Amino acid sequence: MSLQDTGRVLAVALAALMMPWPAGARPPRNASTVEAAPPGAGYDYIVHVQNTYDYRYNPQVRADRFLLARQIVKSFCSRNQIVGENKFETAVFPFTTGKPDYVVYVKCR
Repeated sequence: MSLQDTGRVLAVALAALMMPWPAGARPPRNASTVEAAPPGAGYDYIVHVQNTYDYRYNPQVRADRFLLARQIVKSFCSRNQIVGENKFETAVFPFTTGKPDYVVYVKCR
């Protein structure tokens, strides 16, 4: 292998290391996101509502989570109904503490 080929291999290896990991393409943890529900579910959208406090929004208040979810989904379906919610603990005791992730299930009418 020549010195020029070695340089190319090192350049490709460096470029591969500099590429973002797939998890880096995900939205920030505290952002709200929407995804389509799997076929056969009793709802149409899964809304991951933010788990951080904001002006006039408290993630621990159920009514605030529902209102935020309905506002987010409104652009996909104007007439929507909340059919459920779920809370996922993110803390790994005793290593980390974290705020729970909240998911709201929404059905279009």
